[in-house]
Amino acid sequence: MVLPAFNANSLRMRLAKLDSGKQLALGAVTCERLLPNYAAFQKDTGWGDVALLRKALDFVWSSIGSESIDAQVIRSIAASIETVTPDSEDYETVYADLAQDACLCVLNLLDFLSKKDVDQIIYALTYATDSVDLYVQEIESMDPNDPELEQKILNHRLMQRELVQQEKNLVDIERASVLSPAFLNALKASWKNEGKSNLDLPS
Repeated sequence: MVLPAFNANSLRMRLAKLDSGKQLALGAVTCERLLPNYAAFQKDTGWGDVALLRKALDFVWSSIGSESIDAQVIRSIAASIETVTPDSEDYETVYADLAQDACLCVLNLLDFLSKKDVDQIIYALTYATDSVDLYVQEIESMDPNDPELEQKILNHRLMQRELVQQEKNLVDIERASVLSPAFLNALKASWKNEGKSNLDLPS
């Protein structure tokens, strides 16, 4: 069975029924799948700092369920991420776009910590599917003018796998009675792909 395309409105309705901790957990586990894409960019170009992204995402995980977080700390971490976010126009490799998506995903979560705006979580998940969309077109040499382009991308195994993983993560979070440390640790480690990203790029 082919899952339907990512639907922001449907996701928004489901997220509205969850508390902010669960919303953030969904965004965090999604970003985990994008970090190796940044690592691939760094390896390819020799520019960037994936360790900084890792530290920022770990901060997000540690903030789940926290009632008060120092706004200055959030701003400082966000500023550091912005310094290592590549401008895709400066690089010819598709990895630059993928690395940019990874950075923006983390920045969305930091913004969520400040504003509790659920749209930031939706944006994070959108970056995950956007990365797949771009990469599939690249590796399959798809014709951008093909009238069946979107359906072909949707049918691709990488897009279907990402959609399946998003749904699995969301269902697990919806069913969780509490976000215990054990649950969050299991969620963080739930992506089983030998250290590779949602695009099968190694970290």
